[in-house]
Amino acid sequence: MIVLDSTRPVAEAARLVRLADAGIERWAAAVRADDLRPAGHELLCDLPGDEDQLANLVLLIDALNFCFWGDPPPSIESAGRTLTGFNAVFLSLLEAIRREPRWADARYWCDMSAVAFRGAFDRAGPVPLLAEREQVVRETGRTLLERFDGRFRLAVESVNRRAWDVAALLLCSFESFRDVSEYRGRPVFFAKRAQICPLDLSIVWAAHGFAPLVGLEQLSAFADYRLPQALRHLAIMDIDESLARQIDRLDVIEAGSEPEVELRAATIWGVERMREALARRGLDVPAWQIDWFLWNRAHDADVVVPHHRTRTTFY
Repeated sequence: MIVLDSTRPVAEAARLVRLADAGIERWAAAVRADDLRPAGHELLCDLPGDEDQLANLVLLIDALNFCFWGDPPPSIESAGRTLTGFNAVFLSLLEAIRREPRWADARYWCDMSAVAFRGAFDRAGPVPLLAEREQVVRETGRTLLERFDGRFRLAVESVNRRAWDVAALLLCSFESFRDVSEYRGRPVFFAKRAQICPLDLSIVWAAHGFAPLVGLEQLSAFADYRLPQALRHLAIMDIDESLARQIDRLDVIEAGSEPEVELRAATIWGVERMREALARRGLDVPAWQIDWFLWNRAHDADVVVPHHRTRTTFY
């Protein structure tokens, strides 16, 4: 698979980021199957609509699924709890979708006013890269209309509902999903949002009684800024002192820079090696479940190391 194949040489040659076998084995020996059960993404299943509408809305959500850190981060009070980051932005948009059903229509993404677009996020407070998000949504809508008659379900069915093939289609056909970096002259494919989209869609369709996608086990981890934070906390990822100081000072790590590409490649292979360590113990867990475990773990109160800061539309 191109993500694993292209990130492996980076993880092996990295100067600033390394994986710790001892940490991986220690984690695999201690973790329980119940710890790895999918949890914490239930909000997605609140999306309304039929099979076509849900497909478009999931594509919309994952087109916007990037860069939620800020000072302060997006935040919403709901049902007696505080939602931040992705969950705050998602809930604000979900409320807009319930008020305006045309959010499920790709034409609306292209034709709505800037005021209507920005108003969908008002409840979340300041949202980073809002202008870039508007551009991404309009570009995604145009591509969906031009290539798939405005129906993401048709795109999914064109590849027989196979998860990785949906990710590859997004990577090739939709500019904002083309999450590819370069490392020492070679392309490195991450496809973070392109891979998470078929997983999200499968879960949402299944929750509404529609057939899920197949082949989810072929997806790699979704390399973002929260997973390296959890991996570092668990002593699975070792970071060179100079880079660690930058992260701890909350310095911005440039998108596409060597340190940033090494962090993401090591994330992919950290999760892959965690998966392999579990398999040796007879526990067959796909990469995406370990990804979700780490994403949730990064939000626990005992995780005091910060996540790295990169301004990008890819994660």
